[in-house]
Amino acid sequence: MSKRNNSYLYIVIFLCSIMGNSQDNLNKIKNEILASDFNIPYSCKIEICELIQPTVGVKTIAKDDKEINIGLSKIGGKPDLPSNFDWPKMDNEFLTFCAQYNLEEINIYDVSNGLPPSGIIYVFIYIDKEWLGFLNKKNSYKVIFQENSDNLIRTEFPISYFSEGIFEPYKIEYFESYTMPDDESIILKNFQDSYEDFHNFYHSTYEYIEHLTELDVDDFNQVLGYDRSIQSTVMFDFAERELEISSLSEWKLKQTEILELSKKYKLLLQLETDGNSLDRFGGSSTIYFGIEPEDLKKKNFDNVIMAFQGT
Repeated sequence: MSKRNNSYLYIVIFLCSIMGNSQDNLNKIKNEILASDFNIPYSCKIEICELIQPTVGVKTIAKDDKEINIGLSKIGGKPDLPSNFDWPKMDNEFLTFCAQYNLEEINIYDVSNGLPPSGIIYVFIYIDKEWLGFLNKKNSYKVIFQENSDNLIRTEFPISYFSEGIFEPYKIEYFESYTMPDDESIILKNFQDSYEDFHNFYHSTYEYIEHLTELDVDDFNQVLGYDRSIQSTVMFDFAERELEISSLSEWKLKQTEILELSKKYKLLLQLETDGNSLDRFGGSSTIYFGIEPEDLKKKNFDNVIMAFQGT
């Protein structure tokens, strides 16, 4: 057998082992739910099992940019861009490069096939110079999908780029995991209202998932799956952003619309600013990006919505 055929065989074996492990872990999680002794009907436990979503976990490792090959996933450092790339701006100022996600690296863990099989997703966010923090308003961020990841160049920052927005690089590594809907989401409202034991059951299940899949390695970094929110589900935040709600009275007035709009988005990715070089402007917060499922199918990232949550 040729070396090329040998290499192909090893890749097939590796992919099969990952798929096998994914199925094993999912079955373990479901068995844990079904066998739990919380006072919740068995039929409801089956419903909850069906809600579990495959999720791509993220680990970050501090590295020199020279140690990260061009095109690989990373936070910070210099971006790897096509030669004709038009750097995004807001009010004629360059947005700050935050991260790039190589979808070929993610693909083997994306068992739901939610993302394109290849290409790179880039995240750029504007930094407000007055209070030195990431800004979240119209045109202050850009999520860009580059379908062709060949012939990328490690690109220098533009001449007038905000120098404090140059972050130390962190290599991204991915792993298989699973998530459940946020315990305050509309998806679980009926369970919350019906069973006193549900809160303890929910957190016990998440602890088991974390133990099984290392989801707690980097607390709030992930790709796809359900949002792991610091406060209530970030889907409410996406709805509030879309409705441009700016006061508590307005929020109370539009609660029904918020609940309905919270069903509209799915999580694309969440990027934690704690524990990496982004914490200079994000502190202990997480940046969430939502996308409509139909846009994701069409590889349209123009309407991605962003929200922040922090402690």
